[in-house]
Amino acid sequence: MNQEQESKQMKELFTKPCIMAVVGDVNEGKSMLLYSLLEELTRTTEFKLFYYGLRLDFTKQHSQRVYSIAEIEQVRNSIIIIDELSSLFDLENRKSRRIIENTLRLIHHNNNVLVLCGTPENFKKFISAKLNVIIYKKCQIADFINGSTVKNTLLAYNGNERGSAVLTLLKNEALVYGGKHYKKFDVNYLKEYDTKKSNEHILKPRRRNEASHMETKNL
Repeated sequence: MNQEQESKQMKELFTKPCIMAVVGDVNEGKSMLLYSLLEELTRTTEFKLFYYGLRLDFTKQHSQRVYSIAEIEQVRNSIIIIDELSSLFDLENRKSRRIIENTLRLIHHNNNVLVLCGTPENFKKFISAKLNVIIYKKCQIADFINGSTVKNTLLAYNGNERGSAVLTLLKNEALVYGGKHYKKFDVNYLKEYDTKKSNEHILKPRRRNEASHMETKNL
């Protein structure tokens, strides 16, 4: 499949109201995937974007950062992205389940595309059951909740990337299940959205004079 075909198929996922998941382990490029999708959509389309949790602002469309569930429930005819799903929804509080379900039910009613981004354990059964599209990054299969749609959908996939313990994907790859078929897509690396490129190295090389001093001291 060439790049134009991939781009067309990705854009088709955003043409009607749906709830989409981006699921993968920590530090496997989930946020970069989100920015890559937005950049690809921006090449040929216009849209309204509302987002929560993204570290860097996306300014190439009519976009607005949101900070609460109440704001999200008032959005219409837009793309909504929730990065770090567990920081907005109280997933461990059973009393919050009804609130979350009501919010998700409004997505189709308000003609929105909602993208939920999180780790495997974030996707509780009641959230997983409402997903229309699932995008996988590299993940540990044991971290999924037993009986959840995200786990069952992954276990049904028998491609070479899935082992017994790990779905092995490179950081520039993603596996997409759109409801009928599985497809693997390339993810563009966009340096301007790499929030970790400026992280200070934990281990730093010794300066030459310090290394020589240590060697002399140990003689």
